[in-house]
Amino acid sequence: MRMNMGPQQLRIVGKGWQVRAILRQLSRHPITLHELLLRRQKSRP
Repeated sequence: MRMNMGPQQLRIVGKGWQVRAILRQLSRHPITLHELLLRRQKSRP
């Protein structure tokens, strides 16, 4: 299972149950996907 984050995208690669598990984990956090990507982009030089 892989999870790659780019400046404007999140790519999750794996078996269906693995992808669903990651999406469930992400949905439990109050932060939106857009905010997550923005924070990651700002933290990189």
